[in-house]
Amino acid sequence: MSPLLYSLKQGFEALKSIRNHISEANLPADFPRAELPPLSEEAKAELLQLLAPLEAYRIEKLETKLSRKKWAKRLGWLLCLPALAFDLISLASNHDPTILSLIVLAGILMWVQLPEMQYKRHYKYKILPVLLKKLGDYRYSPDSCVNLDSVADFELMPRFSKQQSEDHIRGKVEDISFEFCELTLKSRGSKSDKIQFKGGVVIMTMPFSFESHTVVSQDYGTLGNTMAGIKKPRVKLESVTFEATFEVYSHDQHYARYLLSTAVMERLVELEQLFRKTARGSGLSIEFKANKVLIMASYFGNLFDTVDINLPTHDMSKIPQLQQELVLITGIIKQLKLDYLAAQNLATQQTLERIKTLAG
Repeated sequence: MSPLLYSLKQGFEALKSIRNHISEANLPADFPRAELPPLSEEAKAELLQLLAPLEAYRIEKLETKLSRKKWAKRLGWLLCLPALAFDLISLASNHDPTILSLIVLAGILMWVQLPEMQYKRHYKYKILPVLLKKLGDYRYSPDSCVNLDSVADFELMPRFSKQQSEDHIRGKVEDISFEFCELTLKSRGSKSDKIQFKGGVVIMTMPFSFESHTVVSQDYGTLGNTMAGIKKPRVKLESVTFEATFEVYSHDQHYARYLLSTAVMERLVELEQLFRKTARGSGLSIEFKANKVLIMASYFGNLFDTVDINLPTHDMSKIPQLQQELVLITGIIKQLKLDYLAAQNLATQQTLERIKTLAG
């Protein structure tokens, strides 16, 4: 995807996100909302045991941050004013404009925020592995990445030359493996690197192959959908809520409608709304090809940096966000397998009926 098309696509995603925020309350409710299973008391007790020692660390980092904030307010101008004067002198002298004042200001802000960033990272590394084990057969790695080579030829995967990843989660739901990570893909530009994708990526490996190549992308309107460059025929679905958010493309209309059953559409809509609310998401796209499912959720925030340094560590109000995300992803996996098994069972019954008819 060219830089111009990517920029336009990001613009459409931002407009779509704004429109969704405005019209969310008025969306037709043709899907029931799934209930979130609560954490067991045993899991809560183990998490609280881990959280207790972190309280002293949280207080230490909070005090450091507040102290730095005071010093930044008192003495920051001593650094910013000379830098600003240097920028103005360079501008008045017809030299190339400088941004020294902005660099100094950014450095001060980073210095103030560093203790909070350290606390969030420490909290995440301590809590996520334990929480994931309690939720299911999942493993956590802070800096690993999903297997991008397995989806390199997918239409949704942009061209890139650099990648940055964190918060890699992998596991199995029954006999279906999946992995997730937060990912930034960049390509080299003439002056600087250009971001081609930023958000979360989920790759599922099914024990069967899909009969048709199907792509589900955000609905960007007539112009935006044309510029997205998907060349497959559009598939019209009956769900008003799903159609208000997504566009479906496939060469096999019948199979695409079977693949996107009511239950699968329900979970995809909920997953898109979850990313949008918790991580300032701007769009969710899905691709079904061979035995893989690729989900790419564009968002600007960080899904797992939800802890608040101002709240005691025993406050677990943010943990359900991660739990809900995993429940929705595993729900999609289970539903795809159930639909496949149902189709296999139906095909077997039809074959047996034909055999009986021929034998009779």
